[in-house]
Amino acid sequence: MGSGTLVDGVLRWFHSHNHRTRSSSTSSSNNNNTNDDNSNDNNVNIDSSSSSASSDTKQDFDLSQLKVIRVPKRIGFHPPAVPVPIDHNANKKLEAEFFTEYGEASRYQVQEVIGKGSYGVVGSAIDTHTGEKVAIKKINDVFEHVSDATRILREIKLLRLLKHPDIVEIKHIMLPPSRREFKDIYVVFELMESDLHQVIRANDDLTPQHYQFFMYQLLRGLKYIHTANVFHRDLKPKNILANSDCNLKLCDFGLARVSFNDAPSAIFWTDYVATRWYRAPELCGSFFSKYTPGIDIWGIGCIFAEMLTGRPLFPGKNVVHQLDLMTDLLGTPSSEALARIRNEKARRYLSNMRKKPAIPFSHKFPNVDPLALRLLERLLSFDPKDRPSAEDALADPYFQGLANVEREPSRSAISKLEFEFERKKLAKDDVRELIYREILEYHPQMLQEYLKGGEQTSFMYPR
Repeated sequence: MGSGTLVDGVLRWFHSHNHRTRSSSTSSSNNNNTNDDNSNDNNVNIDSSSSSASSDTKQDFDLSQLKVIRVPKRIGFHPPAVPVPIDHNANKKLEAEFFTEYGEASRYQVQEVIGKGSYGVVGSAIDTHTGEKVAIKKINDVFEHVSDATRILREIKLLRLLKHPDIVEIKHIMLPPSRREFKDIYVVFELMESDLHQVIRANDDLTPQHYQFFMYQLLRGLKYIHTANVFHRDLKPKNILANSDCNLKLCDFGLARVSFNDAPSAIFWTDYVATRWYRAPELCGSFFSKYTPGIDIWGIGCIFAEMLTGRPLFPGKNVVHQLDLMTDLLGTPSSEALARIRNEKARRYLSNMRKKPAIPFSHKFPNVDPLALRLLERLLSFDPKDRPSAEDALADPYFQGLANVEREPSRSAISKLEFEFERKKLAKDDVRELIYREILEYHPQMLQEYLKGGEQTSFMYPR
């Protein structure tokens, strides 16, 4: 079932950037779970038809000749065979149930529920102040578990700090009725039509131009977050939002981390539970004591392969099976790669594995553009040191004629002060106060009153 239409023919779909203009320096920016392989619990399918985030860096693209993709509904709603008149009373009832006691609810007209999970519910709505379509994520009982609340704090903070056309935008967070007793949070996102998982399943006629444009957007978004010293840590098709016009956006930063050089790695990675099928080999075996942005590059490689074939590349049943599937394709690691593995159990397992030759990617992925396969091989290097950075990948010949450093922004590293809370053991009231403080970023007048009032959290905030 798709809400998009198909347009015949695929001609040239980008402006006449027939060569890459890349300089040695990068341009500066202007300024959702996954415990199992099929989890979609915390994903927000959130449409960006009028999003301010889709700024100049996307206006350069002429996509008028790129075939529109089918975008299925998120949670399996099936429209009636005969159109039914809008029931305004039903909409009012939905709004009343959705918003409970929040005063700002009158600003939004809820249209329908578009997603559900253990976190709560997502509804599409109209912002009556702007006329925009938005997605409102209602997160229930935020503080029932401090670890979940901390994850929510981390996500809303990162999405405030990371402003980029390939990252989903938080437009607003509703002010809770009580600073010290609120339990639910309402986060207003730009609305997106579907996610890449659904797009891959619904479109068996994606073209090489689709693959190229999808990968360009993903790597461009990844370059931006990596220059901020942020690792996403949970890249998979369900965490990439999609519109029928082929625009993609990274979402679900709940497992993301900011990497600081002095952060103890053991603490930094203890909660790593990202979806196994897209997990880099060094994470399957705890190979190293310090991890790199290469973990995200591997995830992008797995997603690229899934676009090409329509199915997951490494659908492991457990960690050992996952490593077996990887080495079936890539061959057993070199002795140099094995020597760098610090985990003795993992090193012994891989050393004792029967020797496997690598399968040529041209055999595994027949009839695929050789340039695409060359890039895919680089992204899926077993040893993380052999994987390109996102910026290097954007310079790959595969993107010749599309890539342009002037529309591939980077940003400065995120301030350590923003994430001081990661270093401390937080109580429920600590997290509540930090989330309230973060919500005030969307209420400037109240933020100024809060700062003047002296009732600040004990955690420092950069100003």
